[in-house]
Amino acid sequence: MDITSNYTKTITLKENTELNYNLKPNSKARLFFHDRIGVDVKINVNLDENASCEMYGFFKNNGRDPKVITTVTHKGKKSKCDQDFRFVNKNCDSTFEGKITIPRNVTGCESHMLNKNLLLDDDSTAFSKPELDIKNDDTVCSHGATTGPLDAEQIFYLRSRGIAEPDAVDMLIEAFYQDIKYKMNQE
Repeated sequence: MDITSNYTKTITLKENTELNYNLKPNSKARLFFHDRIGVDVKINVNLDENASCEMYGFFKNNGRDPKVITTVTHKGKKSKCDQDFRFVNKNCDSTFEGKITIPRNVTGCESHMLNKNLLLDDDSTAFSKPELDIKNDDTVCSHGATTGPLDAEQIFYLRSRGIAEPDAVDMLIEAFYQDIKYKMNQE
C-alpha cells in the first residue's frame, strides 16, 4: 500500500498475512495491530524522505503462538519510525523479530523499536530479536526488549485492598497495554 498523506488504521489480525507499506515523501502513518487468535504477520515499511511511521501492537494470546516480524527500511533522509509491540502470553510462545535498516547515504533518520512480553504462567515463553542495520553515524536509533511475569508484590498490594486475584491480574494486564490503548484512542 502506498501512503501519500496522513493515514491512521487499526488492523485486527484474523489470519496469517504480510502487509506492505510504502510511505512517500512527507507522509505519515499510525498503524495499530491487535490479535487474540495467534497469527503470523510480517509487516514491511519503506520510508521515503521526511516520512514518518508509528506502529503499535498488542497481542493477548491464550494457547496460541503469535509471530510478528517487522522490517523498516529508511530509504529517504530525515525519515522517522517508532515501533512498540507487546505480548501477553498464557499457555503459548510468542515471537517478535524486528529489523531497522538505514543505508549509508540516508542521513538524519530516527528509528526506535520496543518489544515487551508478559508471561502469565511457567509454560509460556517469548522470543524477541530486535536488530539494527545502521550504515551511518547521522542517525538516532534504539531497540529494546523485556520479558517477565507479573510482579507478585503488585498482585499482593491489590489483593490487600480487597481486590480478588483474577481482577488484580486483569488490572495489571490492562496497565501493561494502557499507553498503547491511549494512543489508539487519539486517532
